[in-house]
Amino acid sequence: MKKAIYLKELNTVQVEALLQREAPLFIPMGTLEPHGRHLPVGTDTLCAEKVAEHLSIAFDGVIAPSFEYGLTNVFLQTSPSSFFPVDLYQNFIEHIVRNFYKQGFKSIVIVNGHGGNKDALKPMLRKIAREVPIALTVINWWIYASKFVEEVYNTKPGGHAAVEETAAILHSRPDLVTKENYNSDEDDCVPTDAFWMFPPTGEVLLEEEGQGRPCFDKEIADIYMGKVLKGIEDRMKKWFASFSRLRGGLRP
Repeated sequence: MKKAIYLKELNTVQVEALLQREAPLFIPMGTLEPHGRHLPVGTDTLCAEKVAEHLSIAFDGVIAPSFEYGLTNVFLQTSPSSFFPVDLYQNFIEHIVRNFYKQGFKSIVIVNGHGGNKDALKPMLRKIAREVPIALTVINWWIYASKFVEEVYNTKPGGHAAVEETAAILHSRPDLVTKENYNSDEDDCVPTDAFWMFPPTGEVLLEEEGQGRPCFDKEIADIYMGKVLKGIEDRMKKWFASFSRLRGGLRP
């Protein structure tokens, strides 16, 4: 069985071999923030790492060290969270991507596991793509994953620390899930523009009352994540294949 390759574990001879065959680079990004009382505070990064691991194996790529400090909004008053202002975060991530490109990685995939990072990453993505001939993408995995929730769980998508992220951690690190800590009456919260609350009334953020709550069945979680990972892989396969259509190469 093929194993994931981690950049930090390689020597320079091995890195040069990766560059020679133009291996794609996968960068997991998350943050530290509350994820209910049943999931670890590193959930966002752990989920991104799992997706990156799957894709790196599927596409013979390599995984860069994770970036585990991001932009927290809703839980900015709850420890641990809120590590960066937006401009500093964007500048830092931009320099990471640009330097990997300068060092020879021409296809870079950011696997983002944190919603607070999303809006900051998008303009950075566009800026770099306008200036250097790089193949660059950001995967917000949980957004794509929501399409499988009703099919597998017979409920509407949940949200933060809900059915999607609980399934992802159950699938990859069940030892980090503490089912007995979850109490829907105390932990669930449905954000609304009618009330902006800091801190919110709970850490399990749901889109609708009673929908998408955490499920602690690992067998179902494995089925769900199997569909999610296969779907993301198929989408990325089409993306990598599309490079061949650019007869003049990547631009600018």
